[in-house]
Amino acid sequence: MSDRKHVHLLLAAVLAGFPPVALFSRAASAQTPQPIEAPPPPPEDDAEEQPPPPEAQPPQQAPNQATFDQQLSPYGRWVDEREYGRVWVPGAASARADWQPYTDGHWVYTAYGWSFVPDVPWGWAVFHYGRWGWGPALGWYWVPGYVWAPAWVSWRYSNGHVAWAPYGPPGFRYDRRWPGWVAVPRAHFTHPIAREAIPWAHSGRIVRGARPAESIRTAPERGHFYGPPRGAVRGGHGRRHQ
Repeated sequence: MSDRKHVHLLLAAVLAGFPPVALFSRAASAQTPQPIEAPPPPPEDDAEEQPPPPEAQPPQQAPNQATFDQQLSPYGRWVDEREYGRVWVPGAASARADWQPYTDGHWVYTAYGWSFVPDVPWGWAVFHYGRWGWGPALGWYWVPGYVWAPAWVSWRYSNGHVAWAPYGPPGFRYDRRWPGWVAVPRAHFTHPIAREAIPWAHSGRIVRGARPAESIRTAPERGHFYGPPRGAVRGGHGRRHQ
């Protein structure tokens, strides 16, 4: 600051009633380098994570056969199967030759590990209860069960992919080309499955090269996490839902 400006500043301060010393000390402090405080980083992704929808968690009351009959009948047909009695055949399987169970929805992480969130109105039943069979005559059919699980599937994963297939009912004989395996790129694991699933013609090699992940054997246990580890899939690093 020039001498003339200092004089003018001092006169203005005196006329305004401010002590000259205080004025100059403020001017000096504004020009003196001060430590810079870095802004905080953005909050972690899980800070705004919403609880999983009810379809991904155990219900307060288990359904019975009457509930299954009433709520599944509009979306498929009940037939008698030689080995397992009365089973349900989804209309989706009749409409699409390439349809597979556990493709109508997406995965979320819960207190039971990865849980399936269906985007079809009948998914709450057939993707959390019972087992899936397949045969040349009926195609895919669902055998009712009454124990809830985040998903009754067998898991596999690799560095680049995640795969799963539904469990068959007790005593079911898996064909060598069991058509139940679904594979998706690991980076897109939590995306809607229908748009990410790898065509069956290319998924066999992926599944054969993948390693097993923790899968339900008898009944799910809260706090026992089923499916690929969260660190093994991109997009699965959020806070665990309680």
